[in-house]
Amino acid sequence: MAYQVLARKYRPQRFSDVVGQDHVTRTLLNALAQNRIAHGYIFSGHRGIGKTTIARILASALNCRTTIGSEARPTPEPCGICDSCKEIREGNAVDVIEIDAATNRGIDEIRELRDAARYRPARDKFKIYILDEAHQITDAAFNALLKTLEEPPDHIVFMMATTQPEDIPQTIRSRCQHFSFHAVKFEDILTQLRKIAGDEGVTAGEDSLSLLAEAGDGSMRDALSIMDQAIASAPLEKGRAVLDAAQIRELMGTVPNAVFEEVLEAVAQNNSAAVITTANRLLDAGNSPAQIARQFVRYLRNCLIAKIGNISAEGESPNAELLQVSTDERKRSARSAMLFSEEELTRFLNTMLRTFDDLGFRQEQRFHLELGLLKLVHLQRLLPVEELLSQLPIRSAESRGSAPSTTAPSRSSSSTSAVSTPPAPRTASPFEADRSRKTVMADTSQPEMVTGALALATEKDEKLAEGPRLVKPIAEPAIEPIATPIASAPVTGIPTAEALQQLVVDALSSAKGQQSSADAISDAAFTIEGGTLRIQTTVSKTMLTVVLNSDADKILRNTLRANGAGELKLQVEPGAASTSAPKPKKAPTGSVQGKALEHPMVQQAQKLFNAEVRNVVDLREKE
Repeated sequence: MAYQVLARKYRPQRFSDVVGQDHVTRTLLNALAQNRIAHGYIFSGHRGIGKTTIARILASALNCRTTIGSEARPTPEPCGICDSCKEIREGNAVDVIEIDAATNRGIDEIRELRDAARYRPARDKFKIYILDEAHQITDAAFNALLKTLEEPPDHIVFMMATTQPEDIPQTIRSRCQHFSFHAVKFEDILTQLRKIAGDEGVTAGEDSLSLLAEAGDGSMRDALSIMDQAIASAPLEKGRAVLDAAQIRELMGTVPNAVFEEVLEAVAQNNSAAVITTANRLLDAGNSPAQIARQFVRYLRNCLIAKIGNISAEGESPNAELLQVSTDERKRSARSAMLFSEEELTRFLNTMLRTFDDLGFRQEQRFHLELGLLKLVHLQRLLPVEELLSQLPIRSAESRGSAPSTTAPSRSSSSTSAVSTPPAPRTASPFEADRSRKTVMADTSQPEMVTGALALATEKDEKLAEGPRLVKPIAEPAIEPIATPIASAPVTGIPTAEALQQLVVDALSSAKGQQSSADAISDAAFTIEGGTLRIQTTVSKTMLTVVLNSDADKILRNTLRANGAGELKLQVEPGAASTSAPKPKKAPTGSVQGKALEHPMVQQAQKLFNAEVRNVVDLREKE
């Protein structure tokens, strides 16, 4: 008999032999036992996980001639000894037609299938059509099959196997029972490989079998194909093939993960020379840059999962199943993960994914791989933008109050002052807060480890518990961009409030386009209280930021600094709409209006008629 590859030789013949698809086999066995047979099935999932195999087993169970419950067939499993079971297993059953939909995908082939489906089976109970790679059937062909699939004869059962169920029209999917297959777990593949190695008389260590199971990537067929190739290339000892991990890596063209562990150790030490030396050794040995990048991406993913799952260096954790690798590889990933933070590993993985994508269309693949590895070293020297922004001072709600504060009785005499103290800048970054959260979750017995956002929240709660605080009206908040301290120097040699007001009005009047700001400052009330210059304006809260814009604010501050008031804390407050008569405006010094108000005749007219001069028009001829 000709040699059969392992994937065919050990192909399951019963539902109980299928590995990793218990949710499918259990449902089908119950349906067979209850005689609830559907006329259409869709089996979808990863390649090499048993879709077509289960379709054949189901066909054998439907056409098996042995009665369920008999000695030869106590369960709905196919007996495997009757003529129907043998013919289906050998692939020459008359009433089980297996069609490759990748080549028979047109409307003509489906019409022939539809016409043949009208006739009853030649011998068995059901005529069964198994359509492999069904997603490649054209839309027109699916439409031709639609009516037959909706109202099929009693003797017809359709089974469609596909890796892309989304490509099958919804009208077809709604008329079939859809079973989604799972990728086979690493441990299940490893157990099956261990059993097959014993049956084949192959000597293989756990590291070799683990490497084969990991290379399968959830596909039992892929793992068996690689194992078949490894056995063919393995040396013989006393007539038995001996599988070695190094020989399997050389056969598959892969790099041991110990090399990637070495690369990450060099990255942690900021040793660019060691990183380039290791990459040069791998490339000179004939390894493909794309293959190296692909494996490194997988290793970085394992390290990130080990960090997130809090897997220890011994490979122990309740979340150890997140890593579908051997115990040794799990320990190696955990050791590498301990060198970096979660954010750094995320950036590393993102960088290597982009590098792997670039290698697909770049000419000099080696250069791009080396550049991607060097980026990992430099990424540790960079700070995230979020962390830089979080170090800027942020004013709390207490520093934004505008109206004079009403103080409650307190234990200290100094607390009676209405001057608000600027809060300390918040320096805890979101990254530090996240680390603090995880530290507290991991060890709640060390209260001194509480930092970051939790410490800020605790400090706030303690302040609230001290007693009554300053109460500020909500309706009159100060404008945040202006209500900030100019300097923190002690208050010495400051002009009076009226003098400062006149100086600011003059400066704004002489500036271009700032007459509205000058009028607003002229109508405001200046007061100096305990090192704070309080400007109570008559402008509403909505209009204050418009009238006193950024240019006006700059002029105001520069004027205060130039006249010895730079150490005052500036507090500008909006005012409510007033119904009283407007306050007489002071004319700017040296202006036309100021000269007019100084004229004796104008002053006499003001006294005589109790008048107010609002506008002065200069009618003198200009030279």
